[in-house]
Amino acid sequence: MIAALSLIILGCNPGQDTDSESHDHMQESDGTHTVTGKLSGFDCAVVGSLCPTTHRGADYTTGVYTEDGSFYFVVNIPQSFLRQHFLETVEVEGTVYDPYEKAVEPEAIHLVEDDDRRLVYEAGYFIDENNGRATFQEGTYRNGRWIAE
Repeated sequence: MIAALSLIILGCNPGQDTDSESHDHMQESDGTHTVTGKLSGFDCAVVGSLCPTTHRGADYTTGVYTEDGSFYFVVNIPQSFLRQHFLETVEVEGTVYDPYEKAVEPEAIHLVEDDDRRLVYEAGYFIDENNGRATFQEGTYRNGRWIAE
């Protein structure tokens, strides 16, 4: 597992360009980046695949798995929040940390379905299904969902 983590973090994927501007899943504007992909588990990303639906309830590290097979850790967000949107397509806007460019600290997270985008996280606040806003310290995690109360 440590060796696999080292390969992902160091970007030792043969033939993979490590210049962030060349990745089509990551766009840059005003010092922030947008990483687009599906929320999936790191364990599957290590072997180059998206998690199957049977992994939804598993205790894997969840992050953004992009079309080109890259995996981005989403930092400073509870794993339980990411898991509630497991296998959904997201756009994560935020700071991508150097030098390995495999960790993103979000400013905003949008769920993307077809042409619809729904904001679910912004500037330290999650937005629940009823459009309630709360920090993770203020909110409640119940039945696999974060709720602003």
